[in-house]
Amino acid sequence: MMTHDEAASLLAALSLHAVEAEEVARVEAHVRTCARCQLELDGLRETAAALGTSVETLPEGLWSSIASRLDAAPATPPAAVTLIGEGPSRRQRASLPRVLALAAAAVIVVLAVSLVNANSRVSRLQGALALARQGVVAQALATPGHRLVTLTAGASRVAEFVLVPGGRGYLVSSSMPALGSRRTYQLWAIVDGSPISLGLLGPSPRSVAFTLADAHATVLAVTVEPVGGSVRPTSSPVADGRIAA
Repeated sequence: MMTHDEAASLLAALSLHAVEAEEVARVEAHVRTCARCQLELDGLRETAAALGTSVETLPEGLWSSIASRLDAAPATPPAAVTLIGEGPSRRQRASLPRVLALAAAAVIVVLAVSLVNANSRVSRLQGALALARQGVVAQALATPGHRLVTLTAGASRVAEFVLVPGGRGYLVSSSMPALGSRRTYQLWAIVDGSPISLGLLGPSPRSVAFTLADAHATVLAVTVEPVGGSVRPTSSPVADGRIAA
């Protein structure tokens, strides 16, 4: 069995399908029993799918332009930095801090604009991801052979998941109350009477994707756990639902 640190170091590569074939099964075996790794892997896979131009690049030739201006610094500096009686070489040295300051200011302006553009792109990306998740759920609901799993708490329906052939699952809806910042909902599959973690749902589940690799799972259940999740449930399920055969 692969250790937690060994598996965690390979999650990013696994999300990009860059892990050697013989290692994939070992990493996935660990992920099935580790809530933290499952959550991180799901997040990495979403990020990998959304990779693109989320950060604005600096204008081409900026640094070479600054360097050329430094090399061509004027021999006579502005009056504010000219000292009477100085020789030419000292005047040139006096002008250098001003040139550097102007260059630094130019870089700061460019970086500030880039950061604003990057933040704007991140906001757009987040909105696009939200729409994409809705599309993924809609596509899952239209997939032949999909299964709906309704979770109830007592007589109340509190969540619904959809499972598609191949093992991927998605949260369709949830009315579970929001938790405090130190607690999280955790999703489990019950296989032969034993709970297997499918990942963390967060304190207020909205968009969730997970992998149900074991075809023998009969029940989905949700527990409330300390933030960060648990390897085994620390409390009784607050909701559960049977998986149709």
